[in-house]
Amino acid sequence: MFRHIRTRLAVLYAGLFALALSLVAAALYVVVARTVENQVRSELVASSTVFDRLWAMRSRELGNAAGVLARDFGFREAVATGDPRTAASALVNLRARLGLRMAFIVNVDGSVVGIDDPRLRRDGGALWAALDRGQTSGVASLGGVPHQVVAAPIMSPTLTGWVVFATPLGASEMRSFEQLSAIPITASVLDRRAVEASLATGRPGKLSAPDGVSIALAKPLGRMGEGAPAVLLLRYPVARAMAAWLPLQLAMAATGLIGLLLLVFGSWRLSLSITKPISALDQAAQLMEEGQIVEVEVGTEDEIGRLARSFNKMATGIAERERRIAQLAFNDSLTGLPNRAFFRQQLDLELQQARHRGGGVVLFCLDLDGFRGINDTLGHSVGDDLLRLVAGRLQASLGDALTARLGGDEFAILLDRGHADPGAVAQRLIAALAEPAEVRGHKLAVTASVGIALGPTDGADGDTLLKNVDLALARAKEEGRATYRFFEAEMNARAQQRHQLETDLRRAIAEGEFELHFQPLFDLDTHRIGSFEALLRWNHPRRGQVPPAEFIPVAEETDLIVPIGNWVIQEACRQARAWPEDVRVAVNVSSVQFRRPGLQNVILQALAASGLEPRRLEVEITESIFLESLDSTLAVLHALRALGVRIALDDFGTGYSSLSYLQSFPFDKIKIDRSFIEQLLTRSGASAIVRAITDLARALGMETTAEGVEDSEQLALLRRHGCTSVQGYLFSRPVDAKAAKALVDASRGARAAA
Repeated sequence: MFRHIRTRLAVLYAGLFALALSLVAAALYVVVARTVENQVRSELVASSTVFDRLWAMRSRELGNAAGVLARDFGFREAVATGDPRTAASALVNLRARLGLRMAFIVNVDGSVVGIDDPRLRRDGGALWAALDRGQTSGVASLGGVPHQVVAAPIMSPTLTGWVVFATPLGASEMRSFEQLSAIPITASVLDRRAVEASLATGRPGKLSAPDGVSIALAKPLGRMGEGAPAVLLLRYPVARAMAAWLPLQLAMAATGLIGLLLLVFGSWRLSLSITKPISALDQAAQLMEEGQIVEVEVGTEDEIGRLARSFNKMATGIAERERRIAQLAFNDSLTGLPNRAFFRQQLDLELQQARHRGGGVVLFCLDLDGFRGINDTLGHSVGDDLLRLVAGRLQASLGDALTARLGGDEFAILLDRGHADPGAVAQRLIAALAEPAEVRGHKLAVTASVGIALGPTDGADGDTLLKNVDLALARAKEEGRATYRFFEAEMNARAQQRHQLETDLRRAIAEGEFELHFQPLFDLDTHRIGSFEALLRWNHPRRGQVPPAEFIPVAEETDLIVPIGNWVIQEACRQARAWPEDVRVAVNVSSVQFRRPGLQNVILQALAASGLEPRRLEVEITESIFLESLDSTLAVLHALRALGVRIALDDFGTGYSSLSYLQSFPFDKIKIDRSFIEQLLTRSGASAIVRAITDLARALGMETTAEGVEDSEQLALLRRHGCTSVQGYLFSRPVDAKAAKALVDASRGARAAA
C-alpha cells in the first residue's frame, strides 16, 4: 500500500490535516466538556474508593485462608517431607471451598506444586524472588492474565515454602465491580507502562482509546514480583457525556472529510511531479540488473536531476567494470594473453570441430629453462618483464595461433595440424626465444623446452591432451632442455609407473614394509668393526626387493623421504642399542629431510626412546645440503654437534665446493667416494687424490672412510695412505640386524683369540 512515494505523501498530509481539525473541534466544545469532565472525575474517585475497600476485604479473606492452611500441621508436614500429592489435595479442597481459580505452593528452591500448566508453573516460580524478600500480596501476571496474589509462609519450624492464592482480575471480575458504580464505567487491570503518563499521578485525566476519548483514573496496585507495577484503569467515555453535542460533531466530521479529500487530491498531484523521475530511475535500475546498458533522461536541475546524472555515471562505470572483469576471467593480467580457463575451453572446441571435419590439432607446451633462478637473483619485477617479452615473441612468431599463458613461466600454443611441421614450429619457437634479451639493464639468455602432443591422436579430450603434452615437456627437460619432444605412449606408461610407485610408497609407510640392513665399517687401527652404516631396504609384497636407486628419488620428489627418514633414524638407534657401546651406527639424511624443520627433534626423540648415547649416532650428509642456505644449514649442524651426534660428509670429492665446506664446518669424518676406490689400482691420479684427501683430513683432525673396498690390494694401499676405516664387499655385504649383531660378536671373539 505504501510502496510509492506519492501514496506516503498523501497519507502524511491527510494525517496532518486530521490532527489540525481535531484541535479545532476540541477548542469549540472545551467549555461544555470541562463541566462534564469534572462530574465524571468525582464519580471515578468515588468508584476507586469502593474498589479499595473490596480489594482490602478480598486480600484479608485470602490472607486469612492462606494463613490457616499454612499453619495446618498436616499440610506443613506434607510440604516439609516433600509429599506433593497430599499438599496438592489440601490446596484443591481449599480452592473449591473459597471459590478460588488458583492455589499453589512455591518451595524455597523456586519449584511450584499444585499447577500442571508449564507456563503457569513458570510464572508461579517467578514469584520466588518477591516472596523471599517478604512480599506476600500484590498483582502478578500468571499465564498472561493479571491476578490478585496473596501468600502466607509455611513454617515447620523453619521456612519451607509459601502458600499462594491467586484470583484473576480479568474481564468477568471487572464486570462485577462496574455494576457497583453510579455511572457506566469500564474497569480493567493493566501494566502501568500501557497507561498514558498523564494518568501516572493517580488523579483523573483524559485517555484516548479505540472506542473514543474517555475520562480515566489510573489507580496503582502493588506489584508482586519483578516487572512494571499494575494499575486499575477506570474509564468513562466522553461520548456518552457529550451525546447532546452529537449534531455539532457530525457537522465537524463532514467538514473535515471534505477537507481531507481535497488535501489527498492535492498531495497526490504534487507527488506525481516528484515521483515520476524516481520511477524512471527505478525502471532503469531493473533493466541494468538484467544486464542492459541504460541511461536516464535528465529533465531538471534540482536534486532529482543531479541524482539522475549520478545514476548515469554509475551505470557507465558498472558496465566498464563488468567488461574488465570478463576480460580478467579469460585473460592473463600480466601478459594480456588468454589464460588457462579460456585456453581450456578453446581446446575442447577445436578438438570437437576436428572430430567433425576429420582433421586434428597440434598442442605445444613451452616452459622457460632456469626462470626460477632469474626471479631469485634479479627479482620478480625482472621476471615479470621477461614473461611479457616472451609472450610478445611467441605471438610474433605464430601470429595466427592461439597462444596462452597457463601459469608461471608455462605457455601453450594451439595450431591446426595442417599448419606446418610441428617439429619445425617448435624449433622456430626455441630459436625466437634464444635471441638475447635486455630487461631492465640485464642481458638475459633465455632458453625454453617444448612438449608437443597431437590431437585427437594423443588425446581425444582437453584434459588428456594437456596431461600428455606435460609429459612430453618433462621428457624435454630431462634430456637437456632447450629442445622439444613429442609425446609417446611410453611416457604415459612411465608416468603411470611412477604414480603407482608413489602409491606403493605411501602404503609401505603405513604398513611397515621397510627394514634396515647394516654394512660394517672396519677400523684399520683396531682391526675390528667400529660402526655400521644403516641402509634402507623395501620388501614389496609383489615385486620383492625394490632397489633404493628406484624408490629413493621418488620419495625425495614427493617429500615422502621425510617420514621414511624419520623411521630410519628411530629404527637405527633402536637396533644399535643392542650392540657393544663402542660400536656406532651411521644414518644417511636426505637433503630434503635436512631442509625440513624438526630434524633435531626427531633425533632427540630417537635417542631418548632407544636409550642410545648421542656419541654413538653418526649422521651422514652430502654437500647438496649446502646449495640453498649455508647459514641455516650450519646452524642445524652445530645444533646436532651440540647434542653429541657425530657428522660425516658423504661422497666427498664428487661435488664442486667440498673444500670450502670443510672450512665452514669441522666434520668428524670424510667418506671417500667409491669412484676413486674403484680406480685406485688402475689410475695413478686416483691414488694421488685419495692420499691428498687422507692428508687433508688428518691435518683437519677428521677421520676418513673409504667406500667400495673389494680386494686386499686396495686395502693395503689405503693402509699406506693412512685411511682410518674401510667399507666394502671385501669385509661384508649389507646384512640384516640379526646378522649384524653376529658380525660384531664374531669380530670381538676373533680379536680376543688373537
